[in-house]
Amino acid sequence: MSRIKNFFSLLETVFNSKRLRTILGALVFFVGVFGYLFYISEPNINTYGDGIWLALVTITTVGYGDIELTTTLGRFVASALMFLGLGLIATVTAIISAKFTRNYVDHHTEEDELEKLDELDSEIQDIKDKFQ
Repeated sequence: MSRIKNFFSLLETVFNSKRLRTILGALVFFVGVFGYLFYISEPNINTYGDGIWLALVTITTVGYGDIELTTTLGRFVASALMFLGLGLIATVTAIISAKFTRNYVDHHTEEDELEKLDELDSEIQDIKDKFQ
C-alpha cells in the first residue's frame, strides 16, 4: 500500500512542475494550431478533428498512416510539426526523468545505504560466530 502511496506522491510531484505544465500546454496549443493548418491546407481532411488527429499522430511520431498528406503545403506543415514535436516531446521526457531521478535520490540517501551495510556486517559477524 505504501508503494502505491509513494507512486501517487511522485506523480503529484512530477505534474506539479511549472515547467512540465508549460511544455504540456505548449504541446496542446501546437496540436490545435497545426491541426487547424492541416484542416485548411489538405483537401482530404474534412474536419478539424481529423486535423487534430493528424497533428497528434505526427507530434508523437506514431504515424498511423490513416491520413495521407497530398499537398506540398501540408507536407511542409507536417515537417515543421515533426521538428517542433521532437523538441517538445524530448523536453517532457527529460523533465519527467529528472523528477523520477531526484525522487529516487531523495528516498535512497547515503545514510540508508550505510545502515544496510552495518546490518550486513552484523549478520556476517553472527554467521562467523556460529561456525567458530
